[in-house]
Amino acid sequence: MKIISLRTANGLSLAELLISVFVLSIGILSVLLFYTNTITSVQYARDMTLATTHGEYLLEEIQTRSSLANITDTNWVAWGGEAGLNTLPNESIDVTFADTTADPLEVTTTINWVRNERESNISLTTHITK
Repeated sequence: MKIISLRTANGLSLAELLISVFVLSIGILSVLLFYTNTITSVQYARDMTLATTHGEYLLEEIQTRSSLANITDTNWVAWGGEAGLNTLPNESIDVTFADTTADPLEVTTTINWVRNERESNISLTTHITK
């Protein structure tokens, strides 16, 4: 008994080749998308770390002041610029006091920045008594 084969040529057909190229390109594009998302996430995490460090540095400086009046009278935005804290793109620092006559004094520092048209901010709050 003889078996008849419909396919007599060896190798790949054009359809098989196109399907394998399509599947391979989907895999490569997925890896590239994952890679670019990872780079964006790492950059955002770095920015958050820097902003948190700037806020903590500012709060530590506020805590070293001798009196609550000295704290509330200082221009902290200008101080942050002089201290070189504005290293993030379009970074701005804001310091607010809930009640300037209260003891303990509630201090909130807010760090804002913009990277790749994405606005981000972080706020740190503490209570200081003298």
